[in-house]
Amino acid sequence: MLTISNLCKQYVTESGTRPVLSQINLSVEEGDFLVILGKSGCGKTTLLRIIGGFLPADSGLVLLDGKPVEGPSRQMIMVFQSFDQLFPWFTLEGNLIYALKKAKKFKDPQVLQSTACHYLEITGLLEFRNHYPHTLSGGMKQRGALARALALDPRLLLMDEPFSSLDYLTRRQAQDSLKGLASASRSTVILVTHDIEEAIKLGTKIAVLDRDTHSISHWYDSVQSPGHLREELEEALR
Repeated sequence: MLTISNLCKQYVTESGTRPVLSQINLSVEEGDFLVILGKSGCGKTTLLRIIGGFLPADSGLVLLDGKPVEGPSRQMIMVFQSFDQLFPWFTLEGNLIYALKKAKKFKDPQVLQSTACHYLEITGLLEFRNHYPHTLSGGMKQRGALARALALDPRLLLMDEPFSSLDYLTRRQAQDSLKGLASASRSTVILVTHDIEEAIKLGTKIAVLDRDTHSISHWYDSVQSPGHLREELEEALR
């Protein structure tokens, strides 16, 4: 589904060029939940933005279904860290309906409403459908952004540390919700995080980005034996 070949990226600074990503190679299959794990500053977000077409690579290829990714599209939807991803002048339901209209998914008002309510229900937000974002908690806003993204039925859902600003209990609840949603909808997800527990809990595959080499230092095709894997990941991030 997604193939990344020999991808490189560097930034130009006052003191010269700074490498961020070097010779990144990976593949994602339909239904995968790939977690990109690494310390702050290792290039996780840069890689995610290149995958989504928001940032150009210096060299290498990003292919979605065999075709080069040349810019943002509705094939791939990004969910960011920020709590303020919803339009404040729309209710929760209105946010989803607006996104569906813009994507030209449906025209019938009843279908638009029923689709919005369906995704609010599966994210546990249906009873808050008439609430405006400023009345919701951070965790609820994030689930609202997730509901809107899922309603657009993207080929690939990209998530940039979406739960990092939540408190521990809310974060765990949001992770459980996301894991269930991804499994039930058979969504294909790429999520970046610096949290080992989150990587183990959510990922079907894990790629570890190394801050010194700017490349993938460890790759796990399956996530098994959490205790042993936790030790390996802790060692990889030292």
